[in-house]
Amino acid sequence: MKNTLFALAILAASAFGQTALTSTTLTNAITVNQQTFAVASTTGITASNPQTKLYILDVGGQGRGELVTVTAVNSTTSVTVARGATFRAPHVAGSVAVLINSAQAIQSYDPVGSCTAANTLYTPWINQNNGYQWLCSTKTGAWVPGFNNPLPHSPTADVASAAGLVTVTSPLFHVTGTAAITGWTLPATFNGGSFCTIPDGAYTTTTATNIAAATTAVAGQLLCFQWSSADTKWYPTYK
Repeated sequence: MKNTLFALAILAASAFGQTALTSTTLTNAITVNQQTFAVASTTGITASNPQTKLYILDVGGQGRGELVTVTAVNSTTSVTVARGATFRAPHVAGSVAVLINSAQAIQSYDPVGSCTAANTLYTPWINQNNGYQWLCSTKTGAWVPGFNNPLPHSPTADVASAAGLVTVTSPLFHVTGTAAITGWTLPATFNGGSFCTIPDGAYTTTTATNIAAATTAVAGQLLCFQWSSADTKWYPTYK
């Protein structure tokens, strides 16, 4: 019976696949004890059924965040929260607040071993105690370091170049094609740092949006981008 239930749980997870975590941002800086504050949007935030938690990450790449519990949604741009005793701190304006609407959406330990993306309920896996983010790589079939994670990076799924904005999915990925990328879209749980691409073709980037300098990638030569929260630009390692 237990084996049957386990199999059904796996099938259910496979049917639904993984859900990408979403986020909002703090509109203004908040103090260490402040409970009511403004956010860019309260979409997806509820005070009951489920009671949303926010994992607040300061901009600039600070890894570990503070987990708070929403007790009231005051308007489309204001929430009241209960602050915990662990990792309580003031936060700067623009800090990322990741929405946690399930107990399974945030963890207190790092994953180990192999994984299957279809059976992973939420992505990325966030360890609230150290801030490390983890991704289930379709390239390796194992958990690999995501953002806010200093461990050696491994490639995740390939990303196709496109004549427009392209979403950054992980700290390391192959880019296919030769289209002109006009900017990089931040992932929901990103609050600073860098990422590297492995060009499979001579894709290019322009300065149309948030890339500081135009670049032409060289196939097989690593091209990395560093985020500057001061001027909200990506800076490439070569032009």
